Amino acid sequence: MNRLFQKFLAYERWIGAEPVGSGNINDTYRVEVERGGGQERYLLQRLNHQVFKNPEAVARNIRQVATWLDRQKEYPYRIARPVAGLDGADLQRDEAGNYWRVFTFLDQCYTPETAAGPGEAFEAARAYGQFLYALRDFPVGQLSDTIPGFHDTDLRWMAFEKTLTEDPAGRVSDVQDEIARLYAAKPVFEKISRLKRQHDLPLRVTHNDTKAGNILLDNNTREVVAVIDWDTIMPGTVLSDFGDMVRTFAPDAYEDAVPDQLGLRENVLAALHQGFEHVTRGFLTTTEVEYLPLGARWIVGEQALRFLTDYLAGDVYYKIRHPEHNLIRAQNQLRLLDLVSIFYEKYRR
Repeated sequence: MNRLFQKFLAYERWIGAEPVGSGNINDTYRVEVERGGGQERYLLQRLNHQVFKNPEAVARNIRQVATWLDRQKEYPYRIARPVAGLDGADLQRDEAGNYWRVFTFLDQCYTPETAAGPGEAFEAARAYGQFLYALRDFPVGQLSDTIPGFHDTDLRWMAFEKTLTEDPAGRVSDVQDEIARLYAAKPVFEKISRLKRQHDLPLRVTHNDTKAGNILLDNNTREVVAVIDWDTIMPGTVLSDFGDMVRTFAPDAYEDAVPDQLGLRENVLAALHQGFEHVTRGFLTTTEVEYLPLGARWIVGEQALRFLTDYLAGDVYYKIRHPEHNLIRAQNQLRLLDLVSIFYEKYRR
């Protein structure tokens, strides 16, 4: 790892590296070196090129957004900036062909994960909203789709049904209940698809991974320090960004929890609405605001669809720790979908 990091920066002494984070896709390390007479920390990360099949597009998107936000005096948060290698490229490759990149390290902060209370959820939702607001005039056509079809509802269903037909891991017969529950939720997906086809949802620069773990809060003040992990920044709809906040902040347990032990923290869900709408009502359309609850149900349901598809395919996408990991995740998200749907039905009444 020392030799790899030398492709990015010149320094006097390598102090060490240790893993950080709990991401399902990339491998991330906090690196510490002695440089210019002082100790400096950076994030060194292996970009999973099996998931992000065009690593250069990911790096280009991140560089463009970082440059744009640097120029926005109104943007209040710190930026984990990409550090170019000694050859000027943001990505460097190791002997095995893996892609690596380095970011500036943001210290004295933490990610809330599922511990976020209503106050933290409110601040995080404001931060994600502020992120979208600061990028409202960014020329969206300049960004690449880092994962083509990432929130393409129709493609997700086609992949799911193809996996059902082929049954590559021989698991379809064991999950008939989960399959039926997904089909029961299909009207949510169909409504999103219609809104997109009819161009009722403006195409915007969206984060596309607005989970609790991608917000950094100050260790002492608990105020937002930064919005991080920009790998999935690309053209999209704000409904998915709001939906992913609900999916990760509102449950009282993580997505690996036993499904029947999962509950919905309604006060946190309400705080997400308040925080997000606090900074976005000035530029979102009335249609976008109206369908934020649908976005919540969509993204929770889509994640259930993705987990179950991966389980049926033989666990080819997400990292797993045991054979039924993706199945439990899917069951967990189906339970959350029920709870979120009940909440919004009650809210409408």
